[in-house]
Amino acid sequence: MTGLVRLRCRGHHDIRATHGKTLEFTADTAITGRATCVVGVAGEVVGLAPPAIAGPVLITLSAGGESATVRAVANSRWRPGGNAVVRRSGQRLPNTLATDADLSSADLPRSLVAALSDPDTVVDVVVTRAETSRTHLVRYRATVGPDDRLSAECAAADVILAEDAGARALVGSLGFTASREADPAGRVLVVSTVDGVSAVVSTLLADSPTVEVLGLPPELAVTGAAPQGAPVLVATGLSRRDAIKLAAATSSARVVFTCPASDLSRWLADAQRLAGSTHASVMALDERPTWGPVSAVAELSGSADVWCALDPTSGPVTVDVDVTGLLTALLGQDVSSTTLVRALAGQPGWSRRQAYDYVLGLSPRSG
Repeated sequence: MTGLVRLRCRGHHDIRATHGKTLEFTADTAITGRATCVVGVAGEVVGLAPPAIAGPVLITLSAGGESATVRAVANSRWRPGGNAVVRRSGQRLPNTLATDADLSSADLPRSLVAALSDPDTVVDVVVTRAETSRTHLVRYRATVGPDDRLSAECAAADVILAEDAGARALVGSLGFTASREADPAGRVLVVSTVDGVSAVVSTLLADSPTVEVLGLPPELAVTGAAPQGAPVLVATGLSRRDAIKLAAATSSARVVFTCPASDLSRWLADAQRLAGSTHASVMALDERPTWGPVSAVAELSGSADVWCALDPTSGPVTVDVDVTGLLTALLGQDVSSTTLVRALAGQPGWSRRQAYDYVLGLSPRSG
């Protein structure tokens, strides 16, 4: 495990640590008993810290000979130097150090909480990298120029893929190297500077991994888990009836709307019955859309409104592509023949054998 950030705080006589959803290391020197999530005051960074961190982490806090470790996912929006909130939920705010935590302040051992309530106690907080065995796909829509968040995501990735020349150059400028292989295991970061869904990403998405979509507004991020590209019609602000009517009248586009989480199943049932929708994407947590059959995603929920994108009902949009020219260009960019075979085999009408023979005929390096 690799050390990322170290914080030093002090205890406080008003620390209660009874909050069931979060814990917080605050930069403030004083709190009241109402701050039930706070577990350390006067927090400051010790030594050097990267501008941002990302990926699975372990957060270990120690005080008075007692300690506890929280497993969570670092939020690359957070910047060291201010308050650091660790949430059990997936909500990402600028002061959120990490989300999806397996412990809150209320779950800490009471012997540790007793030590934290002593103003003379030094609270040591160490954030280290944690491993993950699950497939996790992070799609990053990047812009030109320095990007601390992208650098943090690159550092946290097991595999980095660049979808275009601009993305490859940007990744290289940050000191990282894009891979030639799309290994489906671990944390896979896909960087793009243009819109669209490449064949490689479509293949990865078809296996329904956990997906994050960074760098896009929510009305576009919600579509990022769908394996097929399509034009997007944003129907926010419409009633359920009008949004579904739009989906029924626009069979070749992806219709995006928002609705209360408690009404999601009703909206999707109407979409299935009146518009013929079979698949949809739902985003109930920040930057993390889920795609699948309407019956499956209808079970997702959130605490407020959720974003939803109905897939086109006329099938994937057909685009006239010069397959030979595209694959030849990718081979020229050092994309491996194995990756191209896997991507081509994932397209309608292509078997793996056909894809293998086709790519083999394009380059002597194939096979």
